[in-house]
Amino acid sequence: MVSDNEAVRLRRLVFYATDIDIINTALLAFVKKANAQAVLLIDQEGHMVARQGFTSGDSSALAALVAGSFASTREVARILGEKEFRVLFHQGPGQSIHTTLIGDRTLQVAVFNSQIKPGMIQVLCKELAGQLAGLLEEAAKRAPSESETQAFGQGFSEAMKDQLNSLFGNL
Repeated sequence: MVSDNEAVRLRRLVFYATDIDIINTALLAFVKKANAQAVLLIDQEGHMVARQGFTSGDSSALAALVAGSFASTREVARILGEKEFRVLFHQGPGQSIHTTLIGDRTLQVAVFNSQIKPGMIQVLCKELAGQLAGLLEEAAKRAPSESETQAFGQGFSEAMKDQLNSLFGNL
């Protein structure tokens, strides 16, 4: 049986600087091509992975609220007999949001002017999601390299665990 802490660790994606560079390049290209105001890549808990462009408000708050909206919509899908909805679209008089589930745990959120045709945004969001899906799959499968796990030397993890246990008890 896996502990709650271990389950969270297993669900968490690990990104390296090169991953973020590739993600940011794809996001920036999308912003330019779609004439979007911003595009965010967040996990389903609402934590920001990357973003390009500008939003009129707090993008961290936006990420958390979109993740919450997606979670509640998942329950709507379940009630209707669907496993989930993979795309959400919110249209306002001035701005709109297109949210796409990538894989099982990452959301791509495009913020754009409502004057832009929703069909065009949908096509471009699907294209971006396809680009990002491969990278996210690789990140999920990748185990840390030996050099990364040994960066602090042999026994560092055990020494740190012992120190934390002495301070806080068995975690």
